Amino acid sequence: MDAQMMQRTRATVAEAAKHSDTCLLFWSATGKDSIVLLDLLSPHFKKIVCVYLYIVKSLNIVEPFFHWAYSYGNVEIVQLPHPDRIRCKKYGTFDVKKMPQLKELKLKDYEDYLRQQYHTDVVVYGMKITDSFVRRGIFNKAAKSEIHTDFGKYYPIVCWSNKDCISYITIHNLPQPLKLGSKRPSSGINFREETVLYIKKHYPLDYQKYIKDYPLIGAKYGNK
Repeated sequence: MDAQMMQRTRATVAEAAKHSDTCLLFWSATGKDSIVLLDLLSPHFKKIVCVYLYIVKSLNIVEPFFHWAYSYGNVEIVQLPHPDRIRCKKYGTFDVKKMPQLKELKLKDYEDYLRQQYHTDVVVYGMKITDSFVRRGIFNKAAKSEIHTDFGKYYPIVCWSNKDCISYITIHNLPQPLKLGSKRPSSGINFREETVLYIKKHYPLDYQKYIKDYPLIGAKYGNK
């Protein structure tokens, strides 16, 4: 890993810590970016609020990552429904019934709510410009700045590659991210076919929770 890049990452974290002793970390639990960020942030904040946006609640597959996060001693995990979950319920994507009364939410809605709840303006994301061409365009300004911040939020690893993340995880003996059926370490639990089929094969009890929440998901992916 480039030493200058790590220096800028640590400068971003240090700058964030000047503004509050509590930070909100949008955290996927099982993904490489979230694992790296929690370890980087932990020494600098009195409290880290890991915001876990769930597709299906109480999955066994994420429990080891929850236990690891709590081992830092200054972590609180807040679980809220993922915007994708709300949209699926609203439009009946994997269900015979729609729930049009549900209000769709954006990340900003969660940010505003949690800022008030925890009295902090420090919001941290693990988004990287290598994630996609779209993110490269969106976060280009943050990546070029000395302190990786933009839109009033902090992006400490915006310039990291996936290889950098895996290297950091290995060097610091952190939990390995789940691949969830993909060759690449995952960014978290989602509705992708490869994720659902991986959970069906390796975590059958969790798959039943998927079926309970989204009855038609079995019809779409269940025979593969």
